[in-house]
Amino acid sequence: MDKEKAERIQRIFNWVRFIILVLFLAFVFIGLSKAQTTNDFGMWISAGTEKKVNDSWGLGANTELRTKDNTGSVERWQLGVSGTYKVSKVLKLGGGYEFHLKNRTVDDVTETVQRHRLMFDITPGGKVFDWLKLSLCERYQYTYMMQKGNVDASHEHHLRNQFKAEIANSKINGWSPFASVEMFNNLGKQFQIDEMRMAIGTAYSINAHHTINFGYLLDLKRSADGMNKGLHVLTSGYVYKI
Repeated sequence: MDKEKAERIQRIFNWVRFIILVLFLAFVFIGLSKAQTTNDFGMWISAGTEKKVNDSWGLGANTELRTKDNTGSVERWQLGVSGTYKVSKVLKLGGGYEFHLKNRTVDDVTETVQRHRLMFDITPGGKVFDWLKLSLCERYQYTYMMQKGNVDASHEHHLRNQFKAEIANSKINGWSPFASVEMFNNLGKQFQIDEMRMAIGTAYSINAHHTINFGYLLDLKRSADGMNKGLHVLTSGYVYKI
């Protein structure tokens, strides 16, 4: 590769990184401006395992704890299993089940209720310039909340759209910085967007079996006054690859 071509590729590399950063900061600024009414802080801590069965199939299991009220109370605990099927280099299918214990407050009474969730997704994506991975995950999600005390049973159907950009470059020694934006469309309310998440962070592969990740996430939820319930989250996780 001649010097002029290498410099041109480097300029493109820098411009793409700049555009991704600007777009993400714009989303964060919009999110923060909408979240001025009610703000909260929490932590999401997860641990899981993954098994690559063959070149096409993969299996996984995970558990996660989420806190709220400035980390003073538990929002939910979950246990999940999942599976993926790689159709081609640019297309992946997936599905999973999660069991939740979620704390809900109704009429000033807090109840720990059980939830069951099924998910099915399709994810097209691929590398750009051999260092940047772009993906768009379209996920259908069904959630059933069981009745308990003051909390009525409920059914929810959502279509989740997540755009993710991840830097995957062997020169940065196992680090994989990423940024993502996700919207939750409520199918029971004419595709009303009732939640939006914007995240930035990084994964780090310690070796072939152990990976950790950490980052920041802004979770915006809709209330009666609009999309103005903001939860600022520090995320951390660990994955063991069998």
